[in-house]
Amino acid sequence: MGIYFLRINGLIVFLFVILLAANPVFAFETNKIAIFYPEAKEPYRSIYQEIISGSQQALDDDNSSKELEHFVLKKDFETKQIVAQLRQQQIDKLIVLGRSGYKLAKALSKQYPKEFNVVSGALPITPNGVSGISLISDPAYLFNYLNQVAPDVLKIHVAYSKRNEWLIELAKKAAENRGLTLNLKKVVSTKEAIEFYQTLFDSDISKQDAIWLPLDRVSSHDKITLPLILEKAWSRDIVVFSSKPSHAKRGALFSTYPDNFALGQHLFKMVQELAKQPEQKQFAALSSLQLAVNLRTAAHLGLKYSSEQQQQFKLTFPE
Repeated sequence: MGIYFLRINGLIVFLFVILLAANPVFAFETNKIAIFYPEAKEPYRSIYQEIISGSQQALDDDNSSKELEHFVLKKDFETKQIVAQLRQQQIDKLIVLGRSGYKLAKALSKQYPKEFNVVSGALPITPNGVSGISLISDPAYLFNYLNQVAPDVLKIHVAYSKRNEWLIELAKKAAENRGLTLNLKKVVSTKEAIEFYQTLFDSDISKQDAIWLPLDRVSSHDKITLPLILEKAWSRDIVVFSSKPSHAKRGALFSTYPDNFALGQHLFKMVQELAKQPEQKQFAALSSLQLAVNLRTAAHLGLKYSSEQQQQFKLTFPE
């Protein structure tokens, strides 16, 4: 009886080895996480390094034996070569950054859907089947900042294109939770967005109204829509806030920009969660944010901030 058992057990081991060779999907818990970032010049190189530092800190705080392996991703990378290297080093969890990283994430998702857990970051992506954190600001945090710097605002006006429908759904929930009203206008062209804002400025808007400029090439065009809105808003004393970092410097009351270190921490936690439930894709708007406020615009609007409040502003303009 004992001899018979040993023969069967040996056969099972043999079959297992054959199956693993034919389908090299990781069947063990690996202690390595890879982070891929593009070849880049400043300031982007420093941004990637800040994100990596955040991920490393999250790993250190995790008090585990895991290691973070860094890889520079060239524009002409070969997915098969990267896969071979990952298999050799027994890595199945990846954080990928930037446009090249997103390209790698798409390739791995399509060609090796069950072998790797991948989250994408440092790019304004939209929901499309790839797990990750977009650089597009979460409306909930934008509205929190709005209440912080312009507490009298009760109604938010925004034009958006089809690409940002997912963001508007988040905005609806965030506004409802904060007692804010949204005036939404879906547009298909910059011309249509301008018409919406022109009509708005011709109406009875007041200091209880604000205009939100999301990251949207159609509705928030930097060279066409933005100058018009800032000029009209200044003359009517209307708050303008934006998801694009540079807009506070140009005259919007406030804008947001990424906290890269915190983003790195968030990406590390997300890839860990994804590894536990790989069938559940995870996607989030950016909640790791910092605040930039234009104090000249604030003074024009009659808004005053205490020293304590100003300490919470990461950047202020004019510099």
